[in-house]
Amino acid sequence: ADRTWTLSGAASSSYIQGDSLAINVAQRTSARYLQRPDADHLDYDPTRTSLSGAALLWMIGKMAGGHWRFATGSDVRSPGFEVNDLGFLPRADYVWNNVNVIRRWIKPTRYRRGMTAIVGSQQQVNWDGDLTSRDLHAYVGAQLPNYWEVSAFTIWTSAASDDRLTRGGPVVRTPADMLFVLGLSTDSRKKVVLSSDPRYSRDTEGGWSWQANLGVRVKPASNVQFSLSPTYGASRGTAQFVASFADPTATHFHGQRVVFSDLEQHSLSMDTRLNWTFSPTLTLELFAQPYVATGSFDGFKEFVRPRSIQKTEFDAQQLAAITQDGRVVGYTIDPDRDAATENFEFGNPDFNFRSLRGNAVLRWEYRPGSTLFLVWQQQRSGVEPFGSFDFGRDAPGVFNAPPDNVFVVKMSYWFGR
Repeated sequence: ADRTWTLSGAASSSYIQGDSLAINVAQRTSARYLQRPDADHLDYDPTRTSLSGAALLWMIGKMAGGHWRFATGSDVRSPGFEVNDLGFLPRADYVWNNVNVIRRWIKPTRYRRGMTAIVGSQQQVNWDGDLTSRDLHAYVGAQLPNYWEVSAFTIWTSAASDDRLTRGGPVVRTPADMLFVLGLSTDSRKKVVLSSDPRYSRDTEGGWSWQANLGVRVKPASNVQFSLSPTYGASRGTAQFVASFADPTATHFHGQRVVFSDLEQHSLSMDTRLNWTFSPTLTLELFAQPYVATGSFDGFKEFVRPRSIQKTEFDAQQLAAITQDGRVVGYTIDPDRDAATENFEFGNPDFNFRSLRGNAVLRWEYRPGSTLFLVWQQQRSGVEPFGSFDFGRDAPGVFNAPPDNVFVVKMSYWFGR
């Protein structure tokens, strides 16, 4: 149709072979968890010496011409698909489908220069037929007469089954949630450009998250650009995996005791960039990102049964803190309140993570087609067990960890004319 439609597809297969210990690792990795006890479609065998799988991806859509656009497609991965030797494979064992309808307004009016609206849906099931994801989403964005950009996005995610949350245990249920995102950016042609896209979400179990940021881009000259983007976010979830144990008394959960908790997190980062073009042949790029994240765990609990969203919290008779020098270093759980059966221990999962990533790249094209790169990269990271967020304590801690420095020199020479 005059090149307004696109059809694409790909099919692939994988086969790995090796020692049974290595293949067992591939079966139990987070991409597949073939050992899940309640999955009828999986064939877990710790003595296996090979693993095979397949994948299929296709998409068809009207991608150009007119005011209306449309796209739909599917992505299918069999449980045994494994290509981590070629790239990053986050998960297998799914059938994913999506559809999006787009409406564009390109004729300027007194209220806008252009506008785009998108509505769509996607869903995912595993090969056992469990619905693991389904959402409805909508977006609208416009450029105003003063060249400012405004947008709004929302996505409703239904309650679903989660075959990854127990880290190889039975399937459980997760709550529905709603996400809202607003976007605003000033005229990108100006010397100073401001932008922000705050967001907020909440689920039906009381979990929530929000994030606020402000982007500032300054162009003091045509060859210099400097930007800062501070971001702060907080969240509280109600089903964070903590630890799992084999427990013959846990007959309600296939002989596994899987501990979850509430988790409150805070994060703060500052993306900083400087791009300086000294001449068409000499440029300098600088980037730095200090980052702090904290996590506080409480309300330890377990699911009452597989394929349920209901949980029961361990009480004072079941859960006891392990202290050292006045600090909680771990916990002991007696889930059945029976002194004759085994208790379980796990460390205090509270954390304060601090990191600093930075790099500098000097590029010099010393003759046409021939280039010299000088690169310096530094990374610092450290973890403390506080759990709470304290800017006065955590921000200086970013610079306390010892640095890892990497220096790279790359030179190319063009032998042509």
